Amino acid sequence: MTASDDPDVRRRLSSAGWDGTGDPPPVTRLAAYGVIRRDGRLLLCRVAPGNLGEGRWALPGGGLDFGESPEVGAIREVAEETGLEARIDGSPRIYSDTGTWRLEVGDVPYHHVRFVYPMTVTGGVEQLEVEGSTDAFAWHSDAELAELRQADRLGDLVTRILDVDRLAE
Repeated sequence: MTASDDPDVRRRLSSAGWDGTGDPPPVTRLAAYGVIRRDGRLLLCRVAPGNLGEGRWALPGGGLDFGESPEVGAIREVAEETGLEARIDGSPRIYSDTGTWRLEVGDVPYHHVRFVYPMTVTGGVEQLEVEGSTDAFAWHSDAELAELRQADRLGDLVTRILDVDRLAE
């Protein structure tokens, strides 16, 4: 499977009425994520092969279901990807970006709106998502985050959060 076969992208293109011919239509994607720290470590999930950003470490989270609130989506996504229950501890940072996904099906213009919530683990049992968009999760120290950043293995949202946190210190 290649990134162009990403089920979320294909579903969104199909729901936008694209039949696979001509240029793909623009896609708007709403997503919610959690910034979860424990004992000085940040919880990240690795994007599974066949998904956009494969191999990169990202915040736990993902696309909202139709009609789902960002708060509910963030809590659901954390549970799906890690097995952990979490609560939201404050207002989100909201990132709105546009660009182009370069896929085998063609260039797909996108508008990505991401809600990023500070969260705390309240329960659950760590459990890896099976056959989902992530294939691992781990708690990363500052030194490990620096190594991943140097190796260009962090998703853009993680890098942005780390930069904002550094400015707040």
